[in-house]
Amino acid sequence: MKLFHFLPPSLLSRTRTLAALVVVIGTGLLQASSLAAEPPFTRQLSPEDFAAAGLNKLTPAERERLDALIARRGSEDLSQARAEASRAKAERALAETKAAEAAAKAAALAAAPAPTPAPAASAAPRAGWLSKVTLKPGTAVEYETVETALVGDFSGWSVGTLFTLSNGQRWRVVNGSYVAPKDSTPRKVRIVPGVLGSFFLEIEGIRSRPKVAFAGAAP
Repeated sequence: MKLFHFLPPSLLSRTRTLAALVVVIGTGLLQASSLAAEPPFTRQLSPEDFAAAGLNKLTPAERERLDALIARRGSEDLSQARAEASRAKAERALAETKAAEAAAKAAALAAAPAPTPAPAASAAPRAGWLSKVTLKPGTAVEYETVETALVGDFSGWSVGTLFTLSNGQRWRVVNGSYVAPKDSTPRKVRIVPGVLGSFFLEIEGIRSRPKVAFAGAAP
């Protein structure tokens, strides 16, 4: 049998009835931890089992050899069992550590305050539209100079003249007049802030500038 492949050939020929030892040896391997304190295997057998296994046909030296082989096999099985138990213990400890870390992370997330949603970005004003701003008394206001170009023909201005600019804004003249030949050449212009919220229109090639007021966006 394969269980006794380690026995010398001389012993195999004399122990054809050793099949009965399989059950006994299996029980002995399960109790491998106490092998060192127990008597040799052949001395643990009852007279009936001893005779049935044909061990009475062996010499004392052969029985001693058999006991040594069985003890060594039991010791190897015990070492393997201990290694497997140690590996299982390490894997269990690692799993417990990971579970504890995951639980701690989940608890930290649950205890953390909910993030404050970012305020929605206000839509940028359309070109040509004024933005409404509420100011406290004493707040300084500074306007930017707008650079763009005239749309359409130019022939001067008078009070009420409405200029349409390429940025989509319209500005109406509120003060001053100027007469010039009709010209379709595009002219660059600048809306320049004055004092007390006033604005002036500077036109390329013209020294004079009218005072204007915002008239909304072009249709």
